[in-house]
Amino acid sequence: MSFCPGCGASLEDPASFVQEFWSGADRNFLGWCAACGLLSTVVLPAAIVSHEPEH
Repeated sequence: MSFCPGCGASLEDPASFVQEFWSGADRNFLGWCAACGLLSTVVLPAAIVSHEPEH
């Protein structure tokens, strides 16, 4: 997670905070944006399941 999902500011700022952790096979990112104060969690699932058949 490089940018705030709320305001789009860079989370590379030393005042911002990003922590990666795992929950099962999913990757989770906990982030706090120093620019807007948003605390958020972004989850990247291990597999994306779709109802559409592969082409």
